[in-house]
Amino acid sequence: MLSTTGLNGVDVDMLLTIPRLRVRIIATTCVICFLVYSLLQSNSIRRTYQDINRSTTASHEAKPNIGNFELSPSHVFWNEVFLILKRNKPDIANLDEAIRFLDKSELPEGKDNAKASLMAKGIISDEVYNELKKNHENVLKELPNDLSPATYKKNTRGVVFIGGGRFSWLAYLSLKYLRATGSELPVEIIMPTFKDYEQELDFCHNMLPTLGASCVVVPDVFGSEVMLNWSFQNYQFKALALMISSFQHTLLLDSDNLILQNPDKIFDSEVYKNYGMITWPDYWVRRITPKFYDIAGVKVNEKKRVRYNIYPLEVSDSSSLNEEEMKDVPYHDLEGTIPDLSTESGQIFINKATHGKTLLLSLYYNLYGPKLFYRLFSMGDQGEGDKDTFPAAAIVTKQKYYQVKSMIKTFGYFNAEHRFEGVALGQKDPLADYDYFTNKLFPSITKQNKNADLKTQIANIERIIAEPSEERNGIQVFTLHCNYPKFDLLDLMNKPDIYDKEKNHLKYDFYGDFSFKRSVIKDGEKTTIDVHFEQDMWKEIKTTLCDRNIKFAHYAKADMKEVCKFAEKQLEWITSTLKS
Repeated sequence: MLSTTGLNGVDVDMLLTIPRLRVRIIATTCVICFLVYSLLQSNSIRRTYQDINRSTTASHEAKPNIGNFELSPSHVFWNEVFLILKRNKPDIANLDEAIRFLDKSELPEGKDNAKASLMAKGIISDEVYNELKKNHENVLKELPNDLSPATYKKNTRGVVFIGGGRFSWLAYLSLKYLRATGSELPVEIIMPTFKDYEQELDFCHNMLPTLGASCVVVPDVFGSEVMLNWSFQNYQFKALALMISSFQHTLLLDSDNLILQNPDKIFDSEVYKNYGMITWPDYWVRRITPKFYDIAGVKVNEKKRVRYNIYPLEVSDSSSLNEEEMKDVPYHDLEGTIPDLSTESGQIFINKATHGKTLLLSLYYNLYGPKLFYRLFSMGDQGEGDKDTFPAAAIVTKQKYYQVKSMIKTFGYFNAEHRFEGVALGQKDPLADYDYFTNKLFPSITKQNKNADLKTQIANIERIIAEPSEERNGIQVFTLHCNYPKFDLLDLMNKPDIYDKEKNHLKYDFYGDFSFKRSVIKDGEKTTIDVHFEQDMWKEIKTTLCDRNIKFAHYAKADMKEVCKFAEKQLEWITSTLKS
């Protein structure tokens, strides 16, 4: 064996080890310095944000963590909630195969929305079913029944948007429309990350306060422990925004959703006070699989039909469907199910004091939505996402809600191939809807259908639906959800199918002659004017980006001269179409 002892008895291996140790020490020190710097920077941003906004947002009462390990009550609450949600994560190895959808050719014959058809749309193995059921039972038991009072300010009202990137720009447009209605409600714009907030410092602290609005940052509200263990994306932010806002009574609006009527009075309305939660319909019937009701422990009486679509039926406790009728009845007309139509969540009112458990359970559905709950709620059909998580959670927790009955007014245009392309969903006024359907039409139907059999009742309802109704047709549009394409100029200029590069304006008039009433002060008196929507919107865009030159992170790298040329030409073109 060769000796490693060199001259003067010095151990050579020991000499070689010294540089290695020095390198390790230096590397470790660098890593520690980087982590400390990152922590200091993050908390510095948080402190700056808290100092400026503490007076307007309850969630900003959290103390900085540096040198202080005491958590705020809201952080303690969210830590506990997210531990429960994590503990009850469904343990499914292959999520892509958890729910397998069948081709239309494989589906059995029969009514598309009857139980057999809904069950056949997606194949859920016993293993997946049992795992989902076990975790759902546990999470329902473990979640608190209410949100902690530390997470919102009691008796406050406000509007919430999601910002960040292009959504800050869209939220600004929606905020301007909100203020044009005369609404005085405070507004919070949710920033998903500190990076989003950093990019919008001028937007958050100079622009928004002039409009009665402020920014709220997700990591600041949930705290470091939650943010280190979770990452959020896409549809999940809607459920998160409802949790994060400081308001007890909340109107959540999608950033591309423009409100046309003052929403302030709705919080004092009969419908809001009676239900505590208001939602709006989507285009489609519900496709929630019957297996979800089993998973969630919701009892469905498959022998009792209680409605015909949105219309109530007079059914006594002793009456029941026979075997043949049970095969064909639309599943979501049965007692215990969530009524049709499916839900469109571009707008939602909710009282967080009465519907805390609904919000917490909807958060669970959204965190594990992709590949699981979103699929259970849509069964492969259109509209998959967060939208049905809110009514589903309300039904499971037995917390009532009101869904607007009026159908969507669809806006769009006919393209070069003469095919209609929808661009926006016009959702109707909830107060006029409630007054017409709940206070007038439904009592009338109930009176007519008293003591009649089901077949006669349905015939009566179909006759009433077919009858023209000025009152029903006259219910005004409340919000205009401009979902595709959005009023994002960079996106519009990159769509050759709708943007004419040579003429520098859009090829189509998306909203036609649609106009709405707006209250304004003229010569010191309040009056009502007709506003042409599309012209008004492009005036606002041109004024904001070009005349006032307001900066948005979304347009930071854009050639604003080209953007403004487009805005100017588009406004000129829209105005010319009105004159012709």
